[in-house]
Amino acid sequence: MPSNHNYPRSARVAELIHAELGGLLLNGVKDPRVRNVGITRVEVSPDLRVACVYFSCYGEGRGSEAEMEEGMEGLVRASGYLQAKLANRLELRRVPKLEFYVDRGIGHSDEINRMLKNLEKNK
Repeated sequence: MPSNHNYPRSARVAELIHAELGGLLLNGVKDPRVRNVGITRVEVSPDLRVACVYFSCYGEGRGSEAEMEEGMEGLVRASGYLQAKLANRLELRRVPKLEFYVDRGIGHSDEINRMLKNLEKNK
């Protein structure tokens, strides 16, 4: 890990939250809407008040608007539980407020790969 002088506290907190949320989604949250949700990245504001949590969906129907919407609903519904668990597990005075955002990068990558494969087939 880089020295603490060159590595902002917000980035360290973001890494901790990312790791903890991944485990909580796998083993703690029972809502079926989040079973195919994966946390892709977390960004924490410099004042540590807000954590922007980016997610994507995996498995069948990955990346469909309906699945992303369901995932968002499940995460928002579980946010109080997730916040409480993070407060218990992380040694912070205040746990950042979780805000969830769809990460469309993976879906876009898949679409580009499909298009490239189609171009090669049509040559």
